[in-house]
Amino acid sequence: MGNGFAQSNTIPNSPRYDQKKIHFGFYLGANQMLYTLKMRPGFSKFTYYQEQIPEFNADSAHLYNVEAVPQLGFTIGIVSSLALGKYFNIKFTPELLFSERKLRYDILTYYRDDITLIKNYEKKIPSTHLNFPFYVKYKGVRLHNARPYIFVGFKFVIDLAAQAGKEEDKNEQNVVIKLYRSDFAFEAGVGFDFYFNWFKMGTELRMSYGLTDILKNEDNIYTDPIESIHSRIFQLIFTFE
Repeated sequence: MGNGFAQSNTIPNSPRYDQKKIHFGFYLGANQMLYTLKMRPGFSKFTYYQEQIPEFNADSAHLYNVEAVPQLGFTIGIVSSLALGKYFNIKFTPELLFSERKLRYDILTYYRDDITLIKNYEKKIPSTHLNFPFYVKYKGVRLHNARPYIFVGFKFVIDLAAQAGKEEDKNEQNVVIKLYRSDFAFEAGVGFDFYFNWFKMGTELRMSYGLTDILKNEDNIYTDPIESIHSRIFQLIFTFE
């Protein structure tokens, strides 16, 4: 009991850290990027012909299912934080996200008298996001060298790998799924700050949901059945300030 009492009364690390008005730092993390799909009503009844299915040796085809496949990626960013009193901060955290997303299709093709079911046909969509998030952070009471927090905000997204500006090529055999370059997203998260003698480390979980439809719809079996695509991203972040 004596040792426990002594430890509970030790001086906290960086006791004046939160008295500073402005803080800067950086962060690293892992992300999982995927899509929320909204399909057109009765999409499985649509018939697609040769010019709409150039990757298949078929006269026509039907799409029966499409799903987004989560992929892991890497995040790096910088932190600038302005304290608003004891419990609130405004944060600006520009970041780069590197990942790849996939759409997986089940397609039934018809060639003369042959019928073939092609399952799990994948389209890869590289993503390199340059994000500009602004959010408000609410901090709980500091518990010795740890402090819980939550935050909400919005971010502007630029997808540097998006190809919506590329003109459609009717003779192209390998169809590219094209997304628009810019998006606007809602973001929220929870985490803990841990205080050390020379810096503060945060561990947090973030979720963001894109608010705009980013799909460029073209006349092919991969995009025509989809009414809209919205971006979803989950992140595990480690901050150092």
